[in-house]
This record gives sequence, C-alpha cells and structure tokens, in this order.
Amino acid sequence: MIYLKDFKQGKLIYEALDSDIRIGILDEILQHGELSLAHFAQRFGVSNGAITAHIRKLHEAGLIEITTASGIRGTRKICSLSTDKLIIDFTGHPQPDGRIESAHIDVGHYIDYEVFPTCGLATREKVIGQFDDPGCFSFPERIKAGILWFSHGHVEYLIPNYLREGGELIELQFTLEVASEAPGYSAYYPSDIYFSVNGHTLGYYTSKGEYNDRAGTYNPSWWFGNMGQYGKKILVAINNDGAFINGVKVSEVTLPELEICPGERIRFRISVPSDAIHCGGVTVFGRGFGDYEDGIVCNFVCR
Repeated sequence: MIYLKDFKQGKLIYEALDSDIRIGILDEILQHGELSLAHFAQRFGVSNGAITAHIRKLHEAGLIEITTASGIRGTRKICSLSTDKLIIDFTGHPQPDGRIESAHIDVGHYIDYEVFPTCGLATREKVIGQFDDPGCFSFPERIKAGILWFSHGHVEYLIPNYLREGGELIELQFTLEVASEAPGYSAYYPSDIYFSVNGHTLGYYTSKGEYNDRAGTYNPSWWFGNMGQYGKKILVAINNDGAFINGVKVSEVTLPELEICPGERIRFRISVPSDAIHCGGVTVFGRGFGDYEDGIVCNFVCR
C-alpha cells in the first residue's frame, strides 16, 4: 500500500501515471501477474530501450518491483506490482506539533525472544553462531547484530522513556526496515508482522516478500546473495485516535491504554504468530544492513 498523507508527496506517481503505455503496463501486470520486459515491448510495439525507460519511471514511483530470473537465453528482468492500493489523503493531518525526543535501538538489543528456524543473526563482520539455531540469539555478540530473522516467534525491546514529569505524550512512533523471511528466498512470500507496546497489540503490516534482486545499500561485501538484502521502511504510530501503520489506521488502541508514565518501562515487540494468516517470518534490518542506516527508531512527540 502507498499512503500519501500529503498529496504533494505524489509528484513521481502522478508523472508515472501520465502515460497510456505506463498505465497499460500496470494493467497487464494486474491481469497476468509477473511479466518480463520483453513481453511489454512486444505487447505495445516499442523498442526495448523505450520500455526500459517506462519501467524505470514506474519503479522510481514505487508502483512496480523489478527482480531478475534465469531464462534460456540468460537473465531476464521480471516486473510485478509493488503495492495493492494507492491512497491519497487530502485531509491528512500533519506531524503533530511538540518536542520530539528520539532513541535509536540496535536490532540486537532485545531483552526477550522466542524464535524458530529458519532463523539467525549477524554483525557487520560475521554470522553469529550458526544458521537456524535459536540458541544463538542468547550469545553475547548479539548486541552487535545488524540483522536478524526468524520464521515465527518474537523479539522484544526495552525502549528509553523520554516522557518527563508534567509532560504529555502526543504520539509514539517507531520506524524500522523489515521484510519476510522465506526458506531460501522469494520475492513473493507474504508475512503478517505484528507490533505491540506494553502487551497491547497495535496491528500488523503484511510484508510482500524477501527482497534480494539487488544488494542492500549498506550490506557488507561478504553478505550472502541468497539471503534477504533489504526491506521496506515502515512507520508505526500511536496517538489518541488509534494505532497507525504507514498512516493507515490498524486498530483502536490509543496512547492512554498503553499506560506510559514517566520512569515506567516501555516494551516494544515485533512478532510473527504461528497462526497468522500469512506466517512468512520476518527479517529486521539494522545498522550496517539493508537500505537504511537507522536501526529501530522510536520518537516521542511530547508537550
């Protein structure tokens, strides 16, 4: 889903849709699923170079994804839709006014976990322990981890509490980069990734798959090509109106229900339940891996 809270953010999308051929490409993918660049060139009677330019425009706008696949005559580029919905919120609310305090949490700084294979974690230098051994999540080196993954289960973090006496928390935000965790790898491997604060389930984000059509921007050079390379950055926010993921309301859980008080512990859990509709695991990208160098960021918007 692409959610534009401010319609002015959609310039690239509007430009990408301003073409009969590009709209035709989206329609072809919608009807037939994943298709190659050669298919579009033949379908619309244009050169491969022209189709490549159209595909690039759609990709830059975030409307399609491009992966590679082996064919009889070498490698082929395959196009698929990267989103199922486009929402433009003309009445979207701006970032709430207030003092913002931020905490950056490394992915290995969890305080509790229960994970199941396939699973593992790694630092910028090496894999911690061995693949598919949940016991490695207890190793001391895990605090240096820049990436972790598991098929189902959870990891839980203790978040620094920046709420002061006499202050009011307006919104609590979490940003992080995630993807599914497929056995081997798969561009389409949906997974429902749940988030909770202080035991209250906020909602879930459905990851489309595990992405490895290219290397992540910050991945170390030795990182395995058959592993997840990057994810999608998402925003989880909770305020007095409810809980939101990427600007879309996912539950009626509000800030008062979380009982966040000055000096009290704040627990943030990332999980994939074994009984989820799409139980496709999760990969969490932190510093040194993926496309972003942030880890898990928690913002307190206070006044």
